[in-house]
Amino acid sequence: MRFVGEVMDALASGPRTHDQLLDLAREYFDLPWETSGPVRDRTTWLTVTGMVDLFDGRVHLTDAGRDALARIVMGRPEPDDTVTTAQLTPAVGAVAQLIEQLDEAGLRARADGANLYIPGTSANGGTMDALQVLVEAAMPSITEADFRQFVKDTFPKAQTTATARTAKDTLKALGLIRQTSSKTWSATPAAIFWVESGEPLDLARTVHASIAFFGEMLGVLDETACPASGMLAERSSRYLPNRDKPLSRSAVNTRLNLLEVCGLVTRLSQTAYRTTALGRAFKHSVPCLTVDDGSSHGASEGHPADALGSTLPQDSLGADIAAELESSALASATPERLEKAAVAALAYLGMPGEHVGGNQAVDGRVRFGVGADSRVLAVETKTAASGQVVDQTLFNLAGHRAQIGAEVTLLIGPGFRPSMLKEADDDPAIAVIETGLLAEVIRRQERTPLTPAQLAPLVDPALRAAQRGDAIRGHWRNQEVRGELEYALVDILNVEAEDPLEEGGWLDLTSVRRELRTLGYRVAGDEVMETLDFLASRRIGVLDRSDQGYRCIAGVHTAGQRIRALGHQWTAAAEIHHRMRAGGDTSQEPKG
Repeated sequence: MRFVGEVMDALASGPRTHDQLLDLAREYFDLPWETSGPVRDRTTWLTVTGMVDLFDGRVHLTDAGRDALARIVMGRPEPDDTVTTAQLTPAVGAVAQLIEQLDEAGLRARADGANLYIPGTSANGGTMDALQVLVEAAMPSITEADFRQFVKDTFPKAQTTATARTAKDTLKALGLIRQTSSKTWSATPAAIFWVESGEPLDLARTVHASIAFFGEMLGVLDETACPASGMLAERSSRYLPNRDKPLSRSAVNTRLNLLEVCGLVTRLSQTAYRTTALGRAFKHSVPCLTVDDGSSHGASEGHPADALGSTLPQDSLGADIAAELESSALASATPERLEKAAVAALAYLGMPGEHVGGNQAVDGRVRFGVGADSRVLAVETKTAASGQVVDQTLFNLAGHRAQIGAEVTLLIGPGFRPSMLKEADDDPAIAVIETGLLAEVIRRQERTPLTPAQLAPLVDPALRAAQRGDAIRGHWRNQEVRGELEYALVDILNVEAEDPLEEGGWLDLTSVRRELRTLGYRVAGDEVMETLDFLASRRIGVLDRSDQGYRCIAGVHTAGQRIRALGHQWTAAAEIHHRMRAGGDTSQEPKG
């Protein structure tokens, strides 16, 4: 197992914290770990075997560990090539013309590339060969019907019209084919030049000139330690001026695969990549869209989302609550600020309550759940200007819970000294919540809202503090995957409905799942059925349902409008409801 002997070797020069060992694992051994959990697993095992000892918040190598280390043959990480320079083959001909045209307007006019599918990426010779075969099929030209049939004949896993059409749309988005009449398609000059040259960089340049967040991804990879595809998907929204949400992981992975076959990135693990020396040179050789941190999130001017009045998360009430939470956690002189901020944060997440405060009293009282299943939770907050609360007493917490009839205490602070954290984690009635995690949940609740059941890990005392964030992030990932599935289903059925050769555009559940698999989705049948029924419900109404299966009656844009509109309708209904309860003007409310 990697990074066991390496931990002992690192400790030979002196004790280290788990965070320092995590930094070493990421930066020196290219391990794409987001939390210190894998490091703690290893130090726990080493502690049990007597190789290390844990005290004073750090990991120490024992004498037994030094003896064992002397008998271990250590492996070393491959030398990083960050200082290596690479010579690029210069762009010439039609490819050079594409790059020369990439001014700021040209960069912003590129396609989003949100639904990319390249067939046969493994069974048929790889991504590069698949693209070359498809481009050659369009030289000098090919009808749309013949192209779809060619895809079906060449790639065993692309046997439906919708899949073949998606492959064709992908080649168009990548700048490799273009429509030359109402029925025919032809390879672009740049694509022909790439096929004839056989130069992977010509393919990369053509793709970069055609879709957003391609060459730019190399910069993001270089700026972040061992980034995973999920993080890249979140970051993509900054580079998509014509789109109001991030790319799916599938769209990001297709870009990463293209960058890898062109030699511009190297794969570190199943989900993590690193820019190569060639990739850095490539990134600096082509114009790229530059964005200010956070300034490019959300809808751009003129986008349909603007007409719906969408607001950016950073402008929301949640962002203000999160900012106050993080700021007040460091304000030791005014502890009451954090008490109030914590209660407000929990209320924003659907846990109403009140600030109490004062000597010998609980800081706050909130309620989790509704009705008979609800529970009262005691809120206790700790501030620390240094960012780490040091050994404050937990003696009175049980008494504070008894005062308000609570069974659980939420201990909230910016961070806790290991000895204090262990004491709190070991108490079955205390749930430790760091303000950084709570602020992250608040900010993300605007775009990826969690249900009460999904928020339960936040207040579950059975979870240790180090486990809490991973549990919450797992629910975020599930929510994001569900959104990607909804979009994919509407897109698949829309393609089928638009095909003139497919009468009615109906697809049964088996066919729908087959299409999903060709796009890289692995989803259980009951989840697909549940999502289809949601999209066919009267409130969304973008799918029809019958004995023949499902068919699309609206495009992906309309589906997005319907889903976004539900939030605005809910807000308007809440305002009317509050006016009615207050006995105010209800003249604008709907009748019946």
